[in-house]
Amino acid sequence: MKQEVLTRYCDRLDEMLQHFLRRIHLELADVLDKGVTGNQFVVMKMICDRGRATVSEVAGDLCVSLSAVTALVDRLCRAGMVVRRRSEEDRRVVWLELTDEGRNMVNVCQEGRRRVIQRYLGRLDEADLLHMIKNYEKILSFMREEGEEHGTK
Repeated sequence: MKQEVLTRYCDRLDEMLQHFLRRIHLELADVLDKGVTGNQFVVMKMICDRGRATVSEVAGDLCVSLSAVTALVDRLCRAGMVVRRRSEEDRRVVWLELTDEGRNMVNVCQEGRRRVIQRYLGRLDEADLLHMIKNYEKILSFMREEGEEHGTK
């Protein structure tokens, strides 16, 4: 594929992704207005998916500073969504775990996000949706391969 054609496609895709994500973010504002910010939800979802995580793991996965994650987690702890627990095996390690309230909030936000996305993806026929998913899986595979080459995920 010629470079100028690829550039045009990349620009179109970039614009569409920005509009898509902005729309999802705006429509999720009502769901997230229940007490957590978008960034807090991302951290809570990460902890939920892993079962538990350290501040370093969260910061590494999000490519942000330890201090930024620490401040965000402090707010989640004060809100009763997350607790810090010292590791029994290594007292230097502090695990972040969701409370029941935190797990409930993740579920509420996930369901809201799913509803918003389903409203739009539900208009595609199954073949188009499957094609889109397969293409995203290919792209993620390329990203993972490059991440392994560069020592990232």
